Amino acid sequence: MSYKTVEVELENGHVQPSGAETLPEKAHALLTILSPQSSRSDSPAKSLGEAMRQLGVEGLGNFTDLSTNSRHMDDFGK
Repeated sequence: MSYKTVEVELENGHVQPSGAETLPEKAHALLTILSPQSSRSDSPAKSLGEAMRQLGVEGLGNFTDLSTNSRHMDDFGK
């Protein structure tokens, strides 16, 4: 059995291929409805710390902030 993913558009309940793809005359298929991109929030993403606090996670308070420690890149590419 082989699988093929084809981008399609739905209009009035009919499936139309998007682009140069052609659909077979008869086939069994799976269709995933993707939500429109406009439904995405324009608010900035939460930081990991904010997300963990909302989940009620308590840490030990020990962490390494690599963004302020330039030495973490000393061996990059070696």
